[in-house]
Amino acid sequence: MATLSDLRNAVESALSLPSAGPTLQLNSNTRERAFEAYVFSLLVQAVRQAGGTATIVGIQSGEAPSTVVFRGGPGRMGSQSQDYAFARCSLGGNEFELHVDVQYQGTSGAIHEVDVSVYDHRAANRVRWNQNEFARSSKLYGAFECKFYDSTLGTILGRTFVGLLADCGQMRMTAFCSNGPSPCLAKYLKPQRRPGHFLRLSPMRAAIEQRFVKYFEQEFRNWAGVV
Repeated sequence: MATLSDLRNAVESALSLPSAGPTLQLNSNTRERAFEAYVFSLLVQAVRQAGGTATIVGIQSGEAPSTVVFRGGPGRMGSQSQDYAFARCSLGGNEFELHVDVQYQGTSGAIHEVDVSVYDHRAANRVRWNQNEFARSSKLYGAFECKFYDSTLGTILGRTFVGLLADCGQMRMTAFCSNGPSPCLAKYLKPQRRPGHFLRLSPMRAAIEQRFVKYFEQEFRNWAGVV
């Protein structure tokens, strides 16, 4: 099983962070939060492999922050309590962003916590001008649930994620990601209209990691109309 160090190293490698200096800061330095950053970094890699750009930005410092800061828990997209990092992306004329641990307001008005998300760039800029507002799910293009567990996951986590997605409207891409196996959860998520699932995802399992990146590389290509 991947250690915290394995996950941190994978994030630094995928984001092409320099090897010297404290460039990666996880406010909650746990495997659970590191796994979210890991999935984020794989999506950055997928955008770049699709031919797009993905630039790491600090909400306070701008491009190429000296320290890449990820939240220790869910928060508002526009919060500037720290120099929180996100990825500003461009592909085939589409401008969007990748975020970790952001809260979104669903169609019902309920607030939902999304581990890793794909959001419209212009809408994100408006949110940053109004720091106390929640980002609206109407411009949420992708949602990824990330669970790092030492035990087998039950179907209740899948049901909860499906409920969240139902309140957030139509999205381009969704997936449930976990480091462990779960035959029951895989069976629950198998029907076509359920979110995709990537179980046993880990930097220690190169084939599964590469399958994830290739799958979402193609998803980004399809969305952007890039051959």
